[in-house]
Amino acid sequence: MLNGLSLIFGTKGLIGMLHVMEFKWDAEGRPKNPADKALPASWSGLRFDNTHDYINLSVWSSHDHFPEDTARQRGKQLVDTVLRVTRNWHPDLRRIFELSDPAAAFPLRIATSVPVDPWPTTTVTLLGDAIHTMTPGQGVGANTALRDASLLCRELAAAARGDKPLLTAIGDYEADMIPYGFTRVAESLDNNGTSGDDPLYRPVTGRLALFATRSFFSVTGKVPALRRKFLADMYAYRGTDTV
Repeated sequence: MLNGLSLIFGTKGLIGMLHVMEFKWDAEGRPKNPADKALPASWSGLRFDNTHDYINLSVWSSHDHFPEDTARQRGKQLVDTVLRVTRNWHPDLRRIFELSDPAAAFPLRIATSVPVDPWPTTTVTLLGDAIHTMTPGQGVGANTALRDASLLCRELAAAARGDKPLLTAIGDYEADMIPYGFTRVAESLDNNGTSGDDPLYRPVTGRLALFATRSFFSVTGKVPALRRKFLADMYAYRGTDTV
C-alpha cells in the first residue's frame, strides 16, 4: 500500500484509489537525504519544492451513485458525502477521510470524447486532449499526446524541408492521429469502472463482476510470474508508438 497506487473495489460499483505520495524533502523544504543537502547550494537559486508528503484517497463511480449536487459540493460537504457512500468500507480507510483537510477535497467529473469524422485540413490542427480526451482507465492520455506531438513535428519538419506541402503534411498527421487517438479513447473507456455502463455498476451482474475483478487482482498480486506479466503488459501498452 505504501509503494504507490492501490485500487479499492467496493460493493455497489464504488471504486477507490489510494495513492501515497512521498517527496525528497520535508515539510520545511529541507532534503531528507543528507547526500542531497549540497545540491541547492551548487546552483544559485535552486530550491527543493515545498510540496509535503500526502495520502490521496479518492472515490469514484457512475454519477447516479452520488447525490445530484455532488459536483457543486465543496470542503466538508464532500467529505461527509464520501463517508456516507463508504459506510461499509474498512474503518482505517474511512479514517483517512475523517482526518483529511476539507479544503483539499474537490469533485471531479470524468469525461470522454467521442469519435469525429475527418475535417477539411487547414493550418490549424489539434492534438492531445483538444481532440481525444480520454478517461484515466489505461493511463495513456499524456503518452498519446506525446505521440501526437512527435508525429506532428515530423510532418512539419518534412514540410519545412520541402518534401511535401504544408497542408499535405498536416493532413497526413490528422489521418494517422484520428484513428489511433480514438482507439485509445475506446480502450480507456472499456477499462473497469471508467464507463457508466460498466458491469460493476449493474444491480445484478455487479456482484459477479466485482468477484471476478477482485479474484483477478488477488491472484495476480500473489503469483510473482503473473504480477511481472501484468506490469510488463501495462508498461508495454503505455509505451507503444509514443515516439
